[in-house]
Amino acid sequence: MKRILLTFLAVCVAVVSLVLVGCGGSKQEAGLSAKADSSPKKQETVGDLFAKGKNLPGMSCDFVMTAEEFNMTGKMWIAGKNMKSEMIMDNDKLITIFDADANVVYTYNPAQNTATKVPLSDDLKTVPTPDRLADDVDVAKVKVLETTTYDGAKCKVLLIKDNTSKAETKLWVRDDYGIPVRVEAIDSDGGKTVMEYKNLKVGAQPAETFRLPAGVKVTDMAEVIKNLPKQ
Repeated sequence: MKRILLTFLAVCVAVVSLVLVGCGGSKQEAGLSAKADSSPKKQETVGDLFAKGKNLPGMSCDFVMTAEEFNMTGKMWIAGKNMKSEMIMDNDKLITIFDADANVVYTYNPAQNTATKVPLSDDLKTVPTPDRLADDVDVAKVKVLETTTYDGAKCKVLLIKDNTSKAETKLWVRDDYGIPVRVEAIDSDGGKTVMEYKNLKVGAQPAETFRLPAGVKVTDMAEVIKNLPKQ
């Protein structure tokens, strides 16, 4: 499977709101209230926005990845460092479970009731789930385009351009959870990849979500490689 690497950057967004109060009380009281209430609220930066997604109890969503050479759809469940994805490949349902507690990754084929197991290496720990897309952002290179509604939720649309190439990335970030739910990435050659996370539901996920069903035949690939004949 072709692996797509996206780089996501972000910048501060200033939101200033002034509160106007009606008349009431003595002239002195009204004057003091007006002076106090006319102060701007604390500005929310994009860093503040993304921080909302750091301590969520868990989530589930559908995902769609579209590129020039392929289209991939599936579902995803996330709880802390554990993640499960489900998608259809070659007419078979394929389930991948990142079990951070056991430090392993399972690839499970329900039709055959078989699975393979590999160690959870450092590179596999960086799978771009929605709550991790902003982990390595640069807060100095983003243009805020607009606030809009996407998949029924209010989002800020951010644009990141690479000044040395044609590469750019656009993100739709939910205001309530601080999670990018749509990413459009154009590489330096003009190739476009779109990642969408839809039907997002935030909430704790059952622990068994990230466990294989009982009775599955598991092949430990580390053991297989260790037992291969030495050349």
